[in-house]
Amino acid sequence: MRDLLTSPRMEDMKRKRNAYVLRLSILITILVISIISALAYFSNDRRMTVHTVEVKGTRIINVSDIEQAVKEDLFGKYVYIFARANTLIYPHDKIQRELVRDFPRIETINVSRVGWNKIRVSITERAGEFLYCGSQIPEQENNKGENCYFVNNEGYIFDKAPYFSGDIYFKYYLSLPNDAQTPLGVNMLAPDRFHEMTRFVDKITLLGFKPVYIVMANDGTNSLYLARGLNNVNPKIIFKDDNDLSKILENIATAMRKPEFAKEINSKYDKLLYIDLRFNNKVLYKFNE
Repeated sequence: MRDLLTSPRMEDMKRKRNAYVLRLSILITILVISIISALAYFSNDRRMTVHTVEVKGTRIINVSDIEQAVKEDLFGKYVYIFARANTLIYPHDKIQRELVRDFPRIETINVSRVGWNKIRVSITERAGEFLYCGSQIPEQENNKGENCYFVNNEGYIFDKAPYFSGDIYFKYYLSLPNDAQTPLGVNMLAPDRFHEMTRFVDKITLLGFKPVYIVMANDGTNSLYLARGLNNVNPKIIFKDDNDLSKILENIATAMRKPEFAKEINSKYDKLLYIDLRFNNKVLYKFNE
């Protein structure tokens, strides 16, 4: 009796089936590669990629900082193939999440596509977080929240504030222009300078510090006071009016990235007296022995 499992006819059918499966597999592979290649090509097509980032609604936050952060998220490719800047697959949620994380002054944000080549970032900034409280810190602790005025996002003093204890609002202490009869209706700083100072404070916050008020002395020395340690003393960050704020921010950020410096500052914060940024490329600091 002939063994059907090894008959020539069965062997021929088996070879044909294997050949068919192989051809089908090759065809599917070619098809998949062709589809992926076509999608990759169109994902990189300039007609479908973001060329412009439009930022709306900012007053204090630097527009160029937002644009740069978005462009960094759009740079590169998914799985080394598909352009992240393609307007159909750009990382919308990641952009929103990281902007809120990196810019604490953002209250609301909406990222949307405009046409095929533009992304619009619409922002609402937090307002009413500033107080002007005179030219110098009161000697009596209980008086620190008195005689303060609300300041808007342009540095404009617009209303008398009730008494606030603690650090609910960030406070400014500085001399107003000589012709100011009352703080009301006065810009305590030029808007551009106020925005620059506020951005500086925000970025110091991102480094892990908690600024609570600033004293801007007439001699051009500025002292940014931080939240108190257990010794009931406010350490301060010292800098001058003529310092390049972006440069001194870079200096302290570089220092904080060094584990030994960050560990010393954090572990001995209760004894920290000051961090001095007045000197180029130097970060000086002192603890209470």
